[in-house]
Amino acid sequence: MHFYVTLLFLLCWLSLFAMLCAQPSILTPPVDATVCLNSTAEFNCSTDGQALVWRVNGTGADAFPELKAIRKYLNPGVEEILIVPGMYKFNYTTFTCVGGAVGSLESAMSDPAYLTVQGPPSPPSELTATPLNETSIKLTWSVPPGVLDE
Repeated sequence: MHFYVTLLFLLCWLSLFAMLCAQPSILTPPVDATVCLNSTAEFNCSTDGQALVWRVNGTGADAFPELKAIRKYLNPGVEEILIVPGMYKFNYTTFTCVGGAVGSLESAMSDPAYLTVQGPPSPPSELTATPLNETSIKLTWSVPPGVLDE
Protein backbone atom coordinates (compact mmCIF):
# COMPACT_ATOMS: atom_id res chain seq x y z
CA MET A 1 0.00 0.00 0.00
CA HIS A 2 2.85 2.37 0.88
CA PHE A 3 4.30 1.78 -2.60
CA TYR A 4 1.06 2.90 -4.31
CA VAL A 5 0.77 6.04 -2.15
CA THR A 6 4.37 6.94 -2.95
CA LEU A 7 3.79 6.27 -6.65
CA LEU A 8 0.62 8.40 -6.65
CA PHE A 9 2.47 11.23 -4.89
CA LEU A 10 5.33 11.00 -7.39
CA LEU A 11 2.93 11.10 -10.37
CA CYS A 12 1.11 14.13 -8.95
CA TRP A 13 4.43 15.89 -8.32
CA LEU A 14 5.65 15.16 -11.86
CA SER A 15 2.37 16.39 -13.33
CA LEU A 16 2.61 19.64 -11.34
CA PHE A 17 6.29 20.02 -12.28
CA ALA A 18 5.53 19.52 -15.98
CA MET A 19 2.70 22.07 -15.83
CA LEU A 20 4.90 24.70 -14.14
CA CYS A 21 7.93 24.10 -16.35
CA ALA A 22 6.25 23.70 -19.72
CA GLN A 23 7.09 26.33 -22.32
CA PRO A 24 3.89 28.33 -22.90
CA SER A 25 2.78 29.04 -26.44
CA ILE A 26 0.50 31.51 -28.18
CA LEU A 27 -2.52 29.61 -29.47
CA THR A 28 -4.32 32.50 -31.20
CA PRO A 29 -2.13 35.47 -32.16
CA PRO A 30 -3.56 38.93 -32.82
CA VAL A 31 -3.99 39.92 -36.49
CA ASP A 32 -3.70 43.26 -38.29
CA ALA A 33 -6.75 45.52 -38.22
CA THR A 34 -7.92 48.58 -40.13
CA VAL A 35 -10.65 50.76 -38.62
CA CYS A 36 -12.29 54.07 -39.34
CA LEU A 37 -11.62 57.03 -37.13
CA ASN A 38 -13.77 56.93 -33.94
CA SER A 39 -14.66 53.24 -34.28
CA THR A 40 -13.01 50.40 -32.34
CA ALA A 41 -10.63 47.58 -33.15
CA GLU A 42 -10.48 44.25 -31.34
CA PHE A 43 -7.33 42.19 -31.02
CA ASN A 44 -7.75 38.60 -29.84
CA CYS A 45 -5.01 36.49 -28.25
CA SER A 46 -4.96 33.21 -26.37
CA THR A 47 -2.19 31.26 -24.66
CA ASP A 48 -1.92 27.90 -22.95
CA GLY A 49 0.00 29.66 -20.19
CA GLN A 50 -1.58 30.96 -16.98
CA ALA A 51 -0.96 34.65 -17.65
CA LEU A 52 -1.33 36.98 -20.64
CA VAL A 53 -0.16 40.57 -21.00
CA TRP A 54 -0.42 42.99 -23.92
CA ARG A 55 2.41 45.17 -25.26
CA VAL A 56 1.71 48.33 -27.26
CA ASN A 57 4.74 49.41 -29.31
CA GLY A 58 6.78 47.42 -26.78
CA THR A 59 5.27 49.12 -23.72
CA GLY A 60 2.84 47.52 -21.28
CA ALA A 61 -0.78 48.14 -22.28
CA ASP A 62 -1.58 49.31 -18.76
CA ALA A 63 0.18 52.59 -19.69
CA PHE A 64 -2.77 53.35 -22.01
CA PRO A 65 -5.99 53.95 -20.05
CA GLU A 66 -8.01 54.13 -23.30
CA LEU A 67 -7.55 50.39 -23.83
CA LYS A 68 -9.90 47.80 -22.37
CA ALA A 69 -9.17 44.08 -22.03
CA ILE A 70 -11.80 41.37 -21.67
CA ARG A 71 -10.33 38.19 -20.13
CA LYS A 72 -11.68 34.66 -20.36
CA TYR A 73 -10.06 31.71 -18.61
CA LEU A 74 -9.68 28.54 -20.64
CA ASN A 75 -8.77 25.05 -19.50
CA PRO A 76 -5.81 25.37 -19.71
CA GLY A 77 -4.86 28.91 -20.59
CA VAL A 78 -6.12 32.43 -20.96
CA GLU A 79 -7.81 34.34 -23.80
CA GLU A 80 -8.10 38.11 -23.98
CA ILE A 81 -9.72 40.57 -26.35
CA LEU A 82 -8.07 43.97 -26.33
CA ILE A 83 -10.46 46.75 -27.38
CA VAL A 84 -8.71 49.75 -28.95
CA PRO A 85 -10.45 53.01 -29.84
CA GLY A 86 -9.95 54.21 -33.41
CA MET A 87 -7.92 57.28 -32.52
CA TYR A 88 -5.11 58.75 -34.63
CA LYS A 89 -2.96 58.22 -31.53
CA PHE A 90 -3.02 54.46 -32.26
CA ASN A 91 -2.49 54.70 -36.03
CA TYR A 92 0.37 52.40 -37.15
CA THR A 93 0.69 51.02 -33.62
CA THR A 94 1.88 47.45 -32.98
CA PHE A 95 0.12 45.12 -30.55
CA THR A 96 1.72 41.92 -29.25
CA CYS A 97 0.63 39.52 -26.55
CA VAL A 98 2.90 37.63 -24.19
CA GLY A 99 1.79 34.38 -22.59
CA GLY A 100 3.54 32.93 -19.60
CA ALA A 101 3.31 30.68 -16.60
CA VAL A 102 2.88 32.06 -13.10
CA GLY A 103 6.14 31.66 -11.18
CA SER A 104 8.14 30.89 -14.31
CA LEU A 105 10.52 32.90 -16.44
CA GLU A 106 9.35 31.09 -19.58
CA SER A 107 7.10 33.06 -21.93
CA ALA A 108 5.95 33.18 -25.53
CA MET A 109 5.39 36.35 -27.58
CA SER A 110 3.15 36.72 -30.61
CA ASP A 111 4.21 38.40 -33.81
CA PRO A 112 3.08 42.04 -33.86
CA ALA A 113 -0.33 42.99 -35.21
CA TYR A 114 -0.67 46.45 -36.72
CA LEU A 115 -3.54 48.89 -36.37
CA THR A 116 -4.34 51.34 -39.15
CA VAL A 117 -6.80 54.12 -38.37
CA GLN A 118 -8.36 55.68 -41.46
CA GLY A 119 -9.77 59.20 -41.44
CA PRO A 120 -12.34 60.61 -43.79
CA PRO A 121 -11.38 60.41 -47.46
CA SER A 122 -9.84 63.34 -49.24
CA PRO A 123 -12.24 65.30 -51.43
CA PRO A 124 -12.00 64.70 -55.18
CA SER A 125 -10.07 67.21 -57.23
CA GLU A 126 -10.92 68.77 -60.57
CA LEU A 127 -14.66 68.16 -60.14
CA THR A 128 -16.57 68.98 -63.32
CA ALA A 129 -20.33 68.92 -63.98
CA THR A 130 -21.45 68.61 -67.60
CA PRO A 131 -25.19 69.05 -68.37
CA LEU A 132 -26.67 66.14 -70.33
CA ASN A 133 -30.32 67.30 -70.45
CA GLU A 134 -32.81 69.17 -68.25
CA THR A 135 -32.68 66.56 -65.45
CA SER A 136 -29.24 64.95 -65.74
CA ILE A 137 -25.62 65.91 -65.40
CA LYS A 138 -22.39 64.01 -65.78
CA LEU A 139 -19.85 64.36 -62.96
CA THR A 140 -16.17 63.72 -63.54
CA TRP A 141 -13.27 64.16 -61.16
CA SER A 142 -9.66 63.27 -60.59
CA VAL A 143 -8.36 61.16 -57.76
CA PRO A 144 -6.69 63.38 -55.14
CA PRO A 145 -2.90 63.30 -55.05
CA GLY A 146 -1.52 60.52 -52.87
CA VAL A 147 -4.56 58.24 -53.24
CA LEU A 148 -3.97 54.98 -55.08
CA ASP A 149 -6.54 53.32 -57.33
CA GLU A 150 -7.20 49.72 -56.34
